[in-house]
Amino acid sequence: MSLAIKRRTPRVVLAATAVVASVLLAPAPAAFAAAHQGVVAGQNPGGTMVRTEQLASGGGFVEIYRVSASHYWGRIVTYYGTSVIDANGETVALQDNGEYMFLTPQGHFGSWIAVSGKNQFRGPGTFTIARGYTAIVEQTGKNQWRAKLKRPAGGAFLTLQTHAVDDGHGTLSHVYAGEEIVDPGGKAIYVVLSADGIITSFGPQAATGGEPPADKCTATRVQSIGAGTLAHMSNRPTGPRVSFTSIYDDGKERPVLMPLDKNHPSLPADAGIVARITGANTAAPKLVTRVEGGKGAPEAVTAFPAVPKGCRGTGTSTSGISGTSGLPGRTAH
Repeated sequence: MSLAIKRRTPRVVLAATAVVASVLLAPAPAAFAAAHQGVVAGQNPGGTMVRTEQLASGGGFVEIYRVSASHYWGRIVTYYGTSVIDANGETVALQDNGEYMFLTPQGHFGSWIAVSGKNQFRGPGTFTIARGYTAIVEQTGKNQWRAKLKRPAGGAFLTLQTHAVDDGHGTLSHVYAGEEIVDPGGKAIYVVLSADGIITSFGPQAATGGEPPADKCTATRVQSIGAGTLAHMSNRPTGPRVSFTSIYDDGKERPVLMPLDKNHPSLPADAGIVARITGANTAAPKLVTRVEGGKGAPEAVTAFPAVPKGCRGTGTSTSGISGTSGLPGRTAH
């Protein structure tokens, strides 16, 4: 007897949205520098996987890869398939059905659900966004918008600008301007402005002095656990985490089961397979699984990769719905 994981063909396929991030930094209120741009790529840019992050919606996860100190990209795995978000020298953002994903060239990732009137607003207008910042959203032309940002206790210091792009067939592509802002106290917010005048923001929990940079203090491995199921394992000072994927009937890799971490270390009894993390609060956590063979079959034990030396116990910061970690890379002036 074997316990098979059910694979299903989705009813709707959502394609990743092409993104351009355009940001103008202001050394003085009337003077602005040139724009930054970042895009969503369709290919694998290479590099080394440094960690995994769960999506805020719970519908998948992102594997974060490091190509260089200023080039990170993410492999997004959802029930609709896989796609790539690529921050090559510039911040990039995208959204799908109200869920935003945000990646900086330093590998800082955020995922959040936009709620109108709470953390999302449609311009024109003046709005209070995350951590008490103010955004003045203005339309500057047809399908062109900008947002002037002000500190909670100060003047304007940053302007986001964006515009829609005609694909040549009469269809306008959604364009997003995004930036990570770090205040003098080390707390960060992510701000995204879309080409239709919608601004949204998110305040990740990690901050300067929190968890060390993920590419130095996170270890990863991908392990086959049977029945075509892969365990995407990562271990960092805040504890182990694992997500599961399988190949569906249409040949696409998608998540299966629920992700596990030290706060949710075991699958429920009715999950159909056995999977649990043991020793989650120790330096040597293990993943215990039984995917095939039925009740009474032996369980497999896979050790999580060890957190690199010098990192264990140095970080205690955790994040709620965002997987943000590491030190913020740009401080607002």
